[in-house]
Amino acid sequence: MSDKRRDIVEAADRVFYDEGFADIGIDRVVGEADVALGTLYRHFKTRADVVVGALEHRHAAFLEALNEEASPEDGAEAVLRLFDTLRTWAKTRGGNGCLFLRAAADYPRDARIRQAALAHKQSYLAAIERRLRQAGWPADRASNLAPDIFVLLEGAVAAAFTLGDDWAITSARKAAAALLEASEPRP
Repeated sequence: MSDKRRDIVEAADRVFYDEGFADIGIDRVVGEADVALGTLYRHFKTRADVVVGALEHRHAAFLEALNEEASPEDGAEAVLRLFDTLRTWAKTRGGNGCLFLRAAADYPRDARIRQAALAHKQSYLAAIERRLRQAGWPADRASNLAPDIFVLLEGAVAAAFTLGDDWAITSARKAAAALLEASEPRP
């Protein structure tokens, strides 16, 4: 990715996340990225392309944060660290809910934006399942348990938007701990 393109998607990610999509014009993204309008249009043909670029940028950064390796000795704690990662993310890059769901809601007829949101959620679910397997759960049980952990993580993001990150994430982590304890992998 070129430096200018990266500047644009980072600025779009920041501005759209902090202020939403409706009131933000392309000129604002251009100003935040400190590029010329022509430079933006050299990299992106439409506003929707800029939104997709911002989503792809956030997707890569979030999954990188989640992809810590774990081992069976880590057990449930390896899975619970996903909530700790979410807490760190929320403190540095969060606070306004899920950019992917907001984008899909604001652009309900744009298939590329909806697909970017869906791909993110599918990758997120796969990362959770992978963590469960690394932490000792057999593949079939990890596959069944991953959606429950996913919903707790997603619920924490949704609740954090209105009730606060720490409260929501702490509550979701506690529920996940009980769920994981009830389904500990057996050797």
